[in-house]
Formats: sequence, structure tokens, C-alpha cells
Amino acid sequence: MSGLAAVATPAPFGCGWSRALDDAVTDLAWAADGAQLFVGTAGGLVYRFASDGGEQRHWHAHDGGLTRLCPQPGNTGVVATAGEDGRVLLWDANAQQACETLANGSDWVEHLAWTPDGSVLAAAARKTISLWRGGESLGMWFDARRHVLAMAWAPDNRRLATAANKGLFLWRLDGDGAEPVPLLSFPGAPVAVAWQPNGKALAVGTQDGFLQLWLPGNGTKAARQLTMRGYPSKVACLAWHPRTALIATAGGPDIVLWTLSRDGGGTQGNPLRHHRATITALAWSDDGALLASGDRSGRLCISDDTGDVVFTRRFNHEIAALQWRPGRTVLALGDNGGALHLVDRHTAADPFDPSPTQENLRD
Repeated sequence: MSGLAAVATPAPFGCGWSRALDDAVTDLAWAADGAQLFVGTAGGLVYRFASDGGEQRHWHAHDGGLTRLCPQPGNTGVVATAGEDGRVLLWDANAQQACETLANGSDWVEHLAWTPDGSVLAAAARKTISLWRGGESLGMWFDARRHVLAMAWAPDNRRLATAANKGLFLWRLDGDGAEPVPLLSFPGAPVAVAWQPNGKALAVGTQDGFLQLWLPGNGTKAARQLTMRGYPSKVACLAWHPRTALIATAGGPDIVLWTLSRDGGGTQGNPLRHHRATITALAWSDDGALLASGDRSGRLCISDDTGDVVFTRRFNHEIAALQWRPGRTVLALGDNGGALHLVDRHTAADPFDPSPTQENLRD
């Protein structure tokens, strides 16, 4: 698996469809049932696509850029958005109308996340975390000492991990929320945080090229911190395998896979050298059989569970976001040039032109 991989046999993937959007893609996400794809742009628009690309709608959501977009788990008709205009909105995606204005502040809303069960939405703007259940405010958590740089809900729907300068902290939804519990301490600023799907580990990537892992304790074992070094740049991409104690990470042009041993120790990193440019996005398929990676040069690689590349394609611009369609081997990716592509395992790989065509957009 060393060196830059080449695909010697015809790839089992190809481009299902492509669309040109108004501006750079800032975020994208599938609805829980995979029937709709939502895409946000730096122009403040939200696009809604049917999975086959045949139906397309768009609407203006934010003045300035859209920063985050999150369909509500378990509710295919509601999507939450946040923007540079300081607003957090709930949308009826079918009617293309805002059903709730949850926040209307002055600071950029930089982070937005539903609990896994879709019951509570959290938004972070600078040092303030706001919480809502539906349209009802649950109040705010505020920490005057720390700017929230990344955040993620635990699988139990009750704990929110926030990463701030030189540390990782835990807030509890069922507590008073007055003070977060510190979990990790490390030099530098974090840029990404991700929970293992079973909640047994929490990963943090830092600006200065470190991967930090927090493993909670139990009745006989104290909580532990593991530190992985050697990344050439900030560790901005983290993706836990959906079924095993394996995390894919990137802080430069290489993917590094780490497997946690049964006793919670880290193993030696396994590098996959499939890219020359810095990796900007990582995503596992639902079954963990495929790992997608995109980089600044616009190159997409799809690797199998042995680490070998089964598909690669160069697009025209840096890949900003990618996500597998739930339950399917269909990958959506958006780039900084304002293009959206779907890569489908069941589409013939050639011919394929990675330049999207501009179609008439329907209001």
C-alpha cells in the first residue's frame, strides 16, 4: 500500500450526475432516508436534490455564506442551517420555507449539530453554545475563557464534546451545564473532533499536527489519553470506522489508519499514500467496506477495506465536502469551484467529463 496507487482494472464506479451551483460548496448532507441531498454554498443558498438528480430546488437561506447544514435525524422534511449572518434556521425543506428562526445574532455561527436521535440541536458561535428542542430554547452554555473550535455529540445523545484552545471539554445535557468537565489537555489548537460510534473513544485533531484520543475509564480503569505524532500539517480530517475500533485520519497528503487494541492502546499508524496534495475530506461507507478521500487538487480516491484504491478521479477544484448516501454505494462530493458530483458504483466509469454543465435552476 506504499506509494501512489494506480487502478489497473476498470473502476466499478463512475459519475452518476454533476451540477453547477452558484458558489463554492461549504457543506452537504443526505437526509436520513437517502432520498434527498442538501447542499449549502458560500453564496448563502441551500440546494435540495432528489437522489437521482432529476428534481432540483434552491432557496436563499443566509446573507453571506452558509457555514453549516444539518438535516434532522429521523425527520426527512426538516433541515437546520447556520450562517455568517449569525442566524440559525429550521427549514421545511419541501415548502422551502423557514419554520423557525432559532438565533439571530451578530457572530458567525461556526458549528451546528443534532443529537444522533434528532431531539436537540446545538449551535456554537465563539464562546457560546445555544441549545434547542424543536423550536423551544433549552438555554445557553457560555465559557468566557474558551472559543469553541470544534464540537460533536456523543452517541448517547446526552454529552457534547467541545474542543477549545489546548483542551477538550465535556458538557452534559442532563446536568446544569454551568461548567464543562475537562477531558484532555494538549498544546496547540484543535481543529476537528469525532466520537467513536460506540462512544468508547473520542478523537481530536490539532493545528500543530497531533492526533489525541480520549478513552473513558470504568470501575477498574482510569480514563486515558493517547497521543499520535508525525503529521506534517494540521489533522483536520477524522473518520471512525462504523463497525470496528479503527479511525482514518489525515494531516497532509497521507491517510493514516489507527486501530485501537482491546486494551485501549494505539497501534502503529498504517499510512495510505494515495494522494500528493493535502487531504481535505474523509468518509467511510455505512458498512465500512469503502473509504473515500478528497484533496486540495480535486482528486478523489475510493479505497477498499484492504487499503487498495478501487476508483480515482481528478475533478477541477479542491474537494470541500463528501458523504456517502445512507445504505448505498453512492458518494456525493462538492468542490470549491461550485460543482456537485455524484459517484455511483453502478454507473459505467467511462466516458466521464468532470466539468459540470450549468442547468436552468428552478425556484
